[in-house]
Amino acid sequence: MRDASSRPFRARLLLVAALLCGTSKATAQSPAVLPWRLDYAPGPDAPKNCPDKSYIQAALATKLKGHDPFTDDAPRSISVKLVPTPQRIEAHIEARDESGKVVANHVTHAESWRCDQLADRTVFYLRDIIDPLTIPPAAPSPSSSSATPAPSAPSSALLPPASSTPARVELLQPAADPSAPKAAARSAGLPQLAVYANMGAAWWSAPETALSFAAGIEARWKWLSIGVEGQYDHAWALPTTLDVEAERVGVAALACGRHELLPPRVSVRACVFGDVALLSLDTQRSKLINADDPVIDLGARLGGELRLARFVGLQLHGDIAFVARRPVFIVDGEELWRSPRLTGAVRVGLVVPFDIR
Repeated sequence: MRDASSRPFRARLLLVAALLCGTSKATAQSPAVLPWRLDYAPGPDAPKNCPDKSYIQAALATKLKGHDPFTDDAPRSISVKLVPTPQRIEAHIEARDESGKVVANHVTHAESWRCDQLADRTVFYLRDIIDPLTIPPAAPSPSSSSATPAPSAPSSALLPPASSTPARVELLQPAADPSAPKAAARSAGLPQLAVYANMGAAWWSAPETALSFAAGIEARWKWLSIGVEGQYDHAWALPTTLDVEAERVGVAALACGRHELLPPRVSVRACVFGDVALLSLDTQRSKLINADDPVIDLGARLGGELRLARFVGLQLHGDIAFVARRPVFIVDGEELWRSPRLTGAVRVGLVVPFDIR
């Protein structure tokens, strides 16, 4: 009687063991993941601080726990092309299978000077293509295994309960992994340089409204810029008792606060500046240069900038200045002209920004 009652129990044990063995064999015999070929070229128009191909491979291998999925002779390929635009820099990612059919297509982007951030976002999409979310295969049916056929009892009662845990889902962020190699990108502490030249009109800096020129260079951070500017104003045929021409030559130092109104195309700024200048009057009798009494101004500037293309923009600004040291010109004992307390100018021109290499 004991032997007869134990037979169903032994049969159930054999069936469970057979199912476990079949599952382990199916897992062991799953095909290996085929490698990919990486075609990555920043291109001649990409910023010089963009990472190279080796950085992309090393960063992705770190995400894949040390596994490098790329070989040079792989039948499947992933191409990454960097495309600069006036507003930003984009990475166009395209994956093709063995037959050349496109199986994945992504476009990611970053600010034009953040090519390191673009590289990290590219690695995020490459990880998604190479190691996507997979659904585990269904358990093999009992009839396909070599185990002893199950008794007439319902097989669902004998099978182990299906796991309710889904396949691994890992949410990746575009930010770089701390252990990943660093991109050869411009440090956040380094500024962007910009050179500019503009022209317009200046009031009260000379006895008459003058044609005004200015050119300078500045170092730009995200919220701040500092620069040096040369200025030249010229006025002629002044309505005085003499036929007079006037010239003003000066140099100014500026410190500005910056704000991107419509990033990255439109920005505004507010500045304070101080300048030192020499003013000369050329009359019919003589040329008077006030070299011993230079003009000293302290002023403010409000302006804006419109980025027309990747490396050129349009500037417009207005100045108002307080004349701390007022020049006086006297001819034959008579006062010809005295500088007023306030001066102003409006200028428009072009600016060319570029990164420090």
